Amino acid sequence: MLRGLAIALLFATQIPLDDFPPELREQAKEVEQVRQQYPDNACVLYQVAELYARANRTDQALATLKEMAAKHAGLDPRTRDAGFQKLASNPDYVRLKREIRRESPPVLQAHRAFTLQEANLLPEGIAWSAKRKRFYLGSVKRKIIEVDSTGQARDFAPAAENGLGVVVGLRVDDQRGELWVVSEQMSPQPGLVRGIFRYRLNDGKLLQKYPVKEGEADLVNDVVVAPDGTVYATASNSGSLIRISPGSSFAEVFLPPHSLPDPNGISVSRDGRFLFIAGWYGITRLDLKTKTKQLLESSLQTAAGCIDGLYEYEGDLIGIQNCVHDTGRVLRLRLNQPGDAIVSAQVLESYNPLFDGITTGAIANHRLYFMANTQFHKLGPGGTIPLPDKFDPIQVLQLELKPGE
Repeated sequence: MLRGLAIALLFATQIPLDDFPPELREQAKEVEQVRQQYPDNACVLYQVAELYARANRTDQALATLKEMAAKHAGLDPRTRDAGFQKLASNPDYVRLKREIRRESPPVLQAHRAFTLQEANLLPEGIAWSAKRKRFYLGSVKRKIIEVDSTGQARDFAPAAENGLGVVVGLRVDDQRGELWVVSEQMSPQPGLVRGIFRYRLNDGKLLQKYPVKEGEADLVNDVVVAPDGTVYATASNSGSLIRISPGSSFAEVFLPPHSLPDPNGISVSRDGRFLFIAGWYGITRLDLKTKTKQLLESSLQTAAGCIDGLYEYEGDLIGIQNCVHDTGRVLRLRLNQPGDAIVSAQVLESYNPLFDGITTGAIANHRLYFMANTQFHKLGPGGTIPLPDKFDPIQVLQLELKPGE
């Protein structure tokens, strides 16, 4: 979600940059480098097409969309994207979307787990405690709620308490009885902290705040806890990675700015050796000992970019993909034995009629729980939050994950 709020879409171009509107040229320059390296990547082609459309180059946009569709990766243009809005009534665009959906029809396997009545909660992150049998959800309203298995909710951390900002990613560390929370500033406000908060699960006590410096970690987004208790957090705008070592009182820059391509969702391998970090055109595997990075290899039919929530499960990766698909979809990415390549991709859920902004999830008892309708597009000017009657109740869905499949 926050990628869409705070980061302009990137694009590549095959024509001189001077022919594009000035406001797009810097973005074009950055992504042209990626296009040169990954010219057949479906997620790259998606962004190329969207920005061609924004530049009113309809023929080039449609041609690029056709090239993207020919990869058979199932990506479906989001008509509410700024560029594709301009193509909404174009017959060729409408025909292409119809063909994409015919080739990749809806997959509907998820069921309602519970409903949250606080409709304008605007939750971006969700986490699960197996020991306490509780879910924890953050909110743009700068608070955290705790939800039991029946859907009964209460405030875990009240709004803006201790400088808590917009709550983004959350992860539970059941081994140590703690909840790690990303706090962001969507706009500068006195007293609000950009950084990471650490809470005690059993009573909600704030144990520590870890502010980060602007420029070193801009748009802190998601967080994960390694088996040894080390915490890592992505920073999407700056392209950096933050680390908090066990027992440390501060957050440090583990990978400097511009190290990662719009990093968002993050997961850790079961042995704690690697991080898997979602980016706008693929997933990067990071060796934590050597800091060696590599993009997971995959076939042209596998589009692994624009994944928001990313989770390790039984040696695979479960990803919630949103910004390159009209409704968003849930993917299961099977890795090879070394863990450096995606050997297959399975769509677990797509085109669910409840979907209205899917972001992140949490795995519990071989099920993925995720919010179906965060409804961020209903935010008002400057990120203001409309009254609840403007929103539908938040539906949390559950999706069976079968071990070994």
